[in-house]
Amino acid sequence: MPLDRRSFLATTATLAVTATGGCTGCAPSPTASLRMAAADDADIARAALHAFGAGDGADDDPENPDALAREVVETGSATVEDTDEPLPTDEAVVVDDGVYRFAAETVDSREMRSFGVTINPIRVDEGEETPGPDERIRYENLPAVDRGVLASRGYDDGRPVGIGTSLSYRPEAVPDSALVPEPEYPVIVWPDGPARFEVDSDNTYTVYTYELTAERVSSAAAFGADVRERFGFALDELPAEEREILDTAIDSGTAEPDGGPHPRAGTDYHVAHDEEPSPAFRSLVDRFRARDRVVVHEWQAEAYEEWEASGEYVVAYDGTTYWTRLVVDESVFTETPTDGDS
Repeated sequence: MPLDRRSFLATTATLAVTATGGCTGCAPSPTASLRMAAADDADIARAALHAFGAGDGADDDPENPDALAREVVETGSATVEDTDEPLPTDEAVVVDDGVYRFAAETVDSREMRSFGVTINPIRVDEGEETPGPDERIRYENLPAVDRGVLASRGYDDGRPVGIGTSLSYRPEAVPDSALVPEPEYPVIVWPDGPARFEVDSDNTYTVYTYELTAERVSSAAAFGADVRERFGFALDELPAEEREILDTAIDSGTAEPDGGPHPRAGTDYHVAHDEEPSPAFRSLVDRFRARDRVVVHEWQAEAYEEWEASGEYVVAYDGTTYWTRLVVDESVFTETPTDGDS
């Protein structure tokens, strides 16, 4: 699974909150979990970096990040409008089978006005009255600028089902609008019925035009091989109890010898919040703690303390390489170091 800074830090923050009981209404976080997925060198690169273009390429929507990343790589550049850089420029990424660094140059900008609006259907079939002719306008009679903005949000074929949203206008087009900044008509009549239209807020923002380019750093396989050589380690000559844990983390959907379902089927290896970790699992955690987590970005090093075992690892086991994720509640496994001890 691709791991970027936003998703990585969100995941670690969620784990920290749930482990300490800070998630109201959520199921308790497990004391520990171990997941191991077989990975070749290219897979390692895709797991260690943010990966684009992992799908079948069927979605060519220019607003789809996968499609945009492919376009920049395949054509050499792309020009897009956005409120922020649409592709990451501060770290290497994987696009299909290559590792690249994107650059974004701002070549133009323009101001836009954003209006927060609510659109609520009038339930005529439930007895609600439709305002008189002077207070309503048919969708097809709206000025072209309003129809264009509503159509861009998908509100041209029928009225929305009770929404609060925002509509963006070029400042020079606002005087031609019948809806913003103050609606001339409080009700719009779509073909499938009327709806009340209200403006709740009026703000401005900037849209930038970016010229995107990409520099190839290496192949995904070469990058992954470097990660494997730098951080990989082998787990071998293990006691049977520890091997059983690893086999469960890998083959979480297998059946028991008697044909029954595996007790942890579909869950990898977990230690529930109310379970005590076995001596064998404690031993495995210590083996991981003695090794280096995969760190290819500075922000990854900041996500955990050096003494913590949780993180991403590259592990060789029984002749196969695995991308491995270990998460543990350190309060159960260690006496958390104080500032003076760390």
